[in-house]
Amino acid sequence: MEIFVNNHKLDVNLETEKTIGDIVKGVNHWVEANHKYVVSCFVDGVDYDLEKMEEVDFVKIQRIDFIIGEELDVLVSGLEELDRYVDTIGSTLIGRDSLTEKESNDLSEGIIWVDSIITSAKKLLKLNLDSIRPMGKGKNVQEILEHLHKTVSHLESVEAIDVFLEDLRDLKLFILDLRNRTAILDLDNDKLLEIVKQYSENLDSIKNEFVKINESFQSGKDQIASSILTESIGKMNTLLTALISLRNSYPKLELEKIVVGESDLASYNQSLNECLSQIAMGLERNDLVEAGDLIEYELPELLDGLKPYLDKIIEKLEAVAI
Repeated sequence: MEIFVNNHKLDVNLETEKTIGDIVKGVNHWVEANHKYVVSCFVDGVDYDLEKMEEVDFVKIQRIDFIIGEELDVLVSGLEELDRYVDTIGSTLIGRDSLTEKESNDLSEGIIWVDSIITSAKKLLKLNLDSIRPMGKGKNVQEILEHLHKTVSHLESVEAIDVFLEDLRDLKLFILDLRNRTAILDLDNDKLLEIVKQYSENLDSIKNEFVKINESFQSGKDQIASSILTESIGKMNTLLTALISLRNSYPKLELEKIVVGESDLASYNQSLNECLSQIAMGLERNDLVEAGDLIEYELPELLDGLKPYLDKIIEKLEAVAI
């Protein structure tokens, strides 16, 4: 039997390993020690669940392939599966007025899995789920997850299922945002630097988008305003995620410690995130005056102040490239 890891054959002597489980444990031990993960496993070309590997006949196996990935690879794969799963739940529940006992139990387990994937994303991307409202208004992500856990075992009417589906629709927006963020993290450093350059050059257009949000709210076009707000905050998240990825790629540059005036980049990013959160909370309370003032006055000032940081980051990274 031959063992391959990421298509590289391992030079191993299987003297101590007596079962498939022994091999899996050995690979898992190495993987965990190196802060990596088993993304998938193929036995003679067939994709197998690692938990079911004990069932595979050791004698008949010719080749085992382990696909090993970084933490980000596992999250990307999990988010893709999560996106499909949420779509499946939606198509299964729509129009229903109740669930069978098995469906209810399966869905309860599914929501636990959904929560685990989002928790992984939270840790890797350093997110505060309490401050993220997928619709701009309404529940934050933490509240959505808590409500899904609370209601999943009580879907006994059309009304209850409709509320559950509304939570799922909001969560779907957040999942799409996570997939966009992780896609950025997976880019090479040259492309990430290009993103930072583009944002540095186009901060004025982003400011104008936020002005349109305020104008739409003031004219009663709440739905349009919420849509633009979600898109604009998504763009800011793209930039902040690119900065996180570059910081991780160049730890010796200490990008988070870049100082403009009296504030370093880490503190400035925190102020920017707090402003975006306050806007979302103001909209949640229907306090359009507070949200409007933040959008019209405080946020543009913060975006103007961000440009010198971006320019210094670009300068440092281009110096490294040279």
